Amino acid sequence: MSRRRIPLFLVLAATATVALAVRLPETVQAVGRTLPASNAALAAETAAPATPAPAAAPAGAEGGTQAPAPTPATTPAAAGIGAPAFDPNTLTAGELDVLQNLSRRREEIEARARELDSREALVAATEARIDKKLAEIKEIEARIQAANAAQSAEDDAQMARLVKVYETMKPAEAATIFNTLDFSVLIEVASRMKEAKIAPVLAAMDPEAAKKLTVALATRKAAPASGNSGG
Repeated sequence: MSRRRIPLFLVLAATATVALAVRLPETVQAVGRTLPASNAALAAETAAPATPAPAAAPAGAEGGTQAPAPTPATTPAAAGIGAPAFDPNTLTAGELDVLQNLSRRREEIEARARELDSREALVAATEARIDKKLAEIKEIEARIQAANAAQSAEDDAQMARLVKVYETMKPAEAATIFNTLDFSVLIEVASRMKEAKIAPVLAAMDPEAAKKLTVALATRKAAPASGNSGG
């Protein structure tokens, strides 16, 4: 019995060895395909951050389970990513030209503003001088008007005295003077005399001179001087 089993065992071992040798290349290829995928999955699992478990609700809290606190958003500054510093060396020729034009334009605007301020100050000073001159002119005009009024009052007083003199004279004597008196003065004197005083004087005057004086007194219009009316 034992002699028959030994050869059978050897035959089975040889058969298994041959089968393993035949399947060895396929097994190696399958292992080669499986290892990269396993390594990638392991790396992804290692890199993924662990999700913190939600905080448990307090034992005494009422009304349901408390919602987990929201995770704050990560900003670039918090992540250590800041805005890059300005580097003028990175500007292009066109950008430099634009900046230079803007600088020149700003200088021109500032110069124009200073010029306008200077002109406004000059105009204000000129207006002040003009106002001062106008005030002086008005003061001079007021003095002239006052002087004219005083002169007019003096002239009126002098004319009133002259009229009184002619009214006290004899009509013939007054008529002799009236015949040779300047007509502008004659009309002023005669117009101020009383009618009872001027009537006999007109009767004694030269007829032509008396006629002119009568017309002037009637129309109250001054006639141009005709010189001597006698002869």
